[in-house]
Amino acid sequence: MTAAPVPAPATPMTYRQVLTTRNVPQLLLSASLSRLASEMLLFVVVLYVLARFRSPVLAGLSGFFLTLPGFLVSPMAGALLDRVGAARAVILDNLVSAVLIGLVAVASAGGRLTPAVLLTLLGLLSLTSPLSAGGIRTLFPRFVPDDAYDRANALDLSTYSVIEVVGPLAGGAVIALIGPDPALVLVAAMYVLAALSLLLLRGSAAEPPRAERRHLLREAWEGVTYLVRNATLRGLAVSYSCYQVTFGILVVAVPVSVAQRVDGAGHTEQYAGALWSLVGLCGAAGALTAGRLLRAGRERLLLIVTTVLSALAIYPLGAVAMLATLAVGLALFGLLEGALNVGVLSLRQRRTDPTLLGRVMTVSISINLIGFPVGTALGGLLVERSGSLAYAVAAGFALLAALWGALVIPREPAGTPPVRAGRPRRRRWPGAGSPTPGRTRRRPGGR
Repeated sequence: MTAAPVPAPATPMTYRQVLTTRNVPQLLLSASLSRLASEMLLFVVVLYVLARFRSPVLAGLSGFFLTLPGFLVSPMAGALLDRVGAARAVILDNLVSAVLIGLVAVASAGGRLTPAVLLTLLGLLSLTSPLSAGGIRTLFPRFVPDDAYDRANALDLSTYSVIEVVGPLAGGAVIALIGPDPALVLVAAMYVLAALSLLLLRGSAAEPPRAERRHLLREAWEGVTYLVRNATLRGLAVSYSCYQVTFGILVVAVPVSVAQRVDGAGHTEQYAGALWSLVGLCGAAGALTAGRLLRAGRERLLLIVTTVLSALAIYPLGAVAMLATLAVGLALFGLLEGALNVGVLSLRQRRTDPTLLGRVMTVSISINLIGFPVGTALGGLLVERSGSLAYAVAAGFALLAALWGALVIPREPAGTPPVRAGRPRRRRWPGAGSPTPGRTRRRPGGR
């Protein structure tokens, strides 16, 4: 059963209209619960390991096992997402996460939780995490009209920005109030509620038509090669990865700068935490603003403008040796980051073959994250030499992101309708590197 196509209104939808669109409230609720559980989980697990095993090394390994396995299997997860359907895949991820975190809590309460068992369960949990990361952003464009993508994405990203601020605070508060084991049970319950929220979706999830089913590995590889051959997605991958290098450098440089600027007052953690909370809140505001003002076809321009202005916010504004100017620079950076994320997500959705959207989303998200650990490693080396140098290099990577986007990402073709997720069109974007859905390809020289 296929949901009826959503008619495109004559005027852009308001945020209120998007929020009252069928299935959008349930989807936002599920996404918020799942993301809050994930944000809390990282901090709950780290604090739990420090309290139970008193091992910073094991705490670091716990965070490592919560993230790396999912990155490695993201192409396979994307293929599975397209095969079973985005809604089912997200429900599966939430339920698996709930079961595995529940097992950690049970093993801990029974005194049977060893480091090996903990890391194994966390690694298994990570394997399904790309299903939610890509699945949520695959579902949103299937429930709203073409010209409401930006507002739907803005609502999605703004809630995520707020959760990034609230999650660590909630995780620490829950541990302090009810203890480690009950905190793990609470996180597991949140995953269950996230799954139940998706079961409230009415009608079908508007899954796009599927071509003939092939081997899962081949479908996973097809998602990777589609991204590499698609000029827009290829440009976004490199451009946004450069931007993530900028973000990674700031994660290291900001606490060091704060420590220098508060003159050893002993409040580095509080000031640094407040600054990053400011970034998250401004990111939510930037996303909502972009969703209200952005129009289809303007995403590429938005990417270029926001990355250039981000460079100016970082250097020289953020590099000035005053805490107030650093706060202003980071607040502006957060506003621009929120707007940029809306444009990147909408552009990726509009220029992707709907039958490959799940695979492309999971692979793209993973590739985009590559820049972050590179940035953190680079930031540590740069800050040791000079704080100003670190900010200058961070600004340089933001400018590189703008330059790459301007040179590689194709302009909006005049008179070409956007690709509608859930309603595949036969026309292709220039440089897309993907044939019309359902059309066969010759292997020599093409694959």
